[in-house]
Amino acid sequence: MELTKNTVTLSRLILDTWNNYEETTDAIVPDTFPDIVRIAAVYGSPQLKDDAPQSGRVLISGSVRMTVLYVPEGGGLRRLDIPISFAHIEEGTGINEDSQPFVSCRVVAADAHVMNSRKLSVTATLSISCRVFVPDSLCLTSGFAQDDGHLEQLTATHTVTVPAAVHRREFTLMDDVNLTDFSRYAAITAARGELRLSDCRLMNGKAVLKGDAALHLLVETTDGLLENTDCVVPFTQIFEVEGMTDNQQVCVSFSLRHLDAELRDDGLIGVGIGASVLLTAFETHTLQLVSDVYHLEHPVRTETCPVTVPSCHPLAELGCEASETIPVGMKIAQIADISAVLDTLIREPARTVLRMMVCVVYRADDGEYYSIHRAVHMPLSLPDGTREVRLNGMQCRAAATVSGEDSVVLSLSGRCGLLCDEPLQVNDLTALTIDETTAAPSSPVSVILRYVDTEERLWDIAKSYRTTVEAIRQANQLSTDHLSAQSQMLLIPVQ
Repeated sequence: MELTKNTVTLSRLILDTWNNYEETTDAIVPDTFPDIVRIAAVYGSPQLKDDAPQSGRVLISGSVRMTVLYVPEGGGLRRLDIPISFAHIEEGTGINEDSQPFVSCRVVAADAHVMNSRKLSVTATLSISCRVFVPDSLCLTSGFAQDDGHLEQLTATHTVTVPAAVHRREFTLMDDVNLTDFSRYAAITAARGELRLSDCRLMNGKAVLKGDAALHLLVETTDGLLENTDCVVPFTQIFEVEGMTDNQQVCVSFSLRHLDAELRDDGLIGVGIGASVLLTAFETHTLQLVSDVYHLEHPVRTETCPVTVPSCHPLAELGCEASETIPVGMKIAQIADISAVLDTLIREPARTVLRMMVCVVYRADDGEYYSIHRAVHMPLSLPDGTREVRLNGMQCRAAATVSGEDSVVLSLSGRCGLLCDEPLQVNDLTALTIDETTAAPSSPVSVILRYVDTEERLWDIAKSYRTTVEAIRQANQLSTDHLSAQSQMLLIPVQ
């Protein structure tokens, strides 16, 4: 018998990984630089160059620009820039050249070890997240093209939300930013940044994004001190987004691929940013699917296939915060810099937390610079009933203040976007055959009186006696909202 189908078009997520690993290299201090006495602080800035999908894998490559601040003989600070190249492979079934990957790379920890006064080893701990999407469609049985009036079918209603369309786009920001009181600054020592979305609208097959790049700069002053200063680069980007409609809900994720910031002689900061953006449009479907079927006059043979509908939906942005006091064992004169980088999302039975890797650079009373590192957990309060979640985006602000004389108080606050996964498992009816050569066994009576002890669905009762649910309801004066029976006598009309 010919089946009628519901068709759901979607972008299926076939790979979603988040891995940390280390890259290490050795470096020699240039002849023009003084010997190393002590490492004061280390920064790492990732430069993502390639994330090409291939047969069964995604090849990810790039480099990390390591900045080592060290104390030389005689005191003060000197800076070394050391590059580290990396290549990483993520494997996944179904990946090919037409797949759509979205990769994000962060340096969650940067460290340097002095091997001797002229040689050091630097290590970058990279956190690489990789998502891969492929276009897909599901055809699920909703009914039958022909019905002889004797075919009884049980349908179930399911409401699912799926990623209907996914687009990855690239863009570049180039701008000059005015730095207040620039005459005090000699150079930019390290630059970090995050892309923040303020508005996203779909209009006539285009996505209009407005937001800004928030830059966090560690600068060196003309008197040799380190300070932190922030600036903002606004942006508006318009992208073609085939397959997305104006009424769909859209989630936006950013990946910062490279960031360059240079202090020029005219006091302006020349900023260059390369970024990827992932736009995911969600669509909600109400599906009426056949879950069971039988014939009043003939036996039937059915074939089914298990199908997973990848239903998921965005949650409202969640706020999170955490604080921690860290003793450092020396008197602190100045907090020079604080950075917080998302390490991973930890989902436990009793709680869900974001683990942030925090680095604080401070100047002690002796005038020397030191750094401390901590992993800080930021708890998330998920809505009741939420089971599986995936991180879709994160913005975090970090602050540090001096407590007493020898402690630092860390304060973190953030906003994160999550996707809630609620996959639907169904047994889809793929074929139905009615054996018209064989008649159903006839009953010698027209009505059966039966006592239903434990709860039983009217559908199952009707199916076992080859009658209809409506016939049982009419014979027993039951309303249409009666779906089951328990501890009652039923009259069951039979054919």
